Amino acid sequence: MTDIIDAKKECGFEGQFVLFDTNIWIYIYGNDPRGDEAAIYSEFYDSLLKAGNTVIVNEQIISEFFNRFCKMEFDALFGRSMGGQFKRLRKTSDELKEKIEAVKDICLEILEDCVYQQSNLEEECLMENLTNAAKGELDLTDAALVSECIAGEYILVSHDADFAMSGIKFATANGRVLRGAV
Repeated sequence: MTDIIDAKKECGFEGQFVLFDTNIWIYIYGNDPRGDEAAIYSEFYDSLLKAGNTVIVNEQIISEFFNRFCKMEFDALFGRSMGGQFKRLRKTSDELKEKIEAVKDICLEILEDCVYQQSNLEEECLMENLTNAAKGELDLTDAALVSECIAGEYILVSHDADFAMSGIKFATANGRVLRGAV
């Protein structure tokens, strides 16, 4: 059974390892237009640290954050209709190169502020995650995060409602999840 923690409240636990999903880092760094969650998750992040918890990050989160944030910056500069030009323009557009450099700096800041924990999932776990992802409950990236959280006894912070039935400790400010509407 999933243990759901309300991220709108002060952190009520201490001495835990906490993994932030990519969407939370995007909220915190202010480039997600979908809502006012940035302040909520920033405050929860601060309260986690004040309570003596350790925020960890892995290569999967940094990689996904970097790629998504770069594409968002690209869309902001050129519009979504130019999406097929990303790879060409990231090499030739000075303005886009500047934005990508700024995204790299954010990734380095996250790495500096968190404890890096390399993923150590075995091939058997990957095969199981592929099977579970094929059932449609979670995408493959999210299935891997659940496996990481189970293996490391981490608390996951995410706004993604898909984690509501994942069987892990899960902190969120997602109103649907907190109301039990998923």
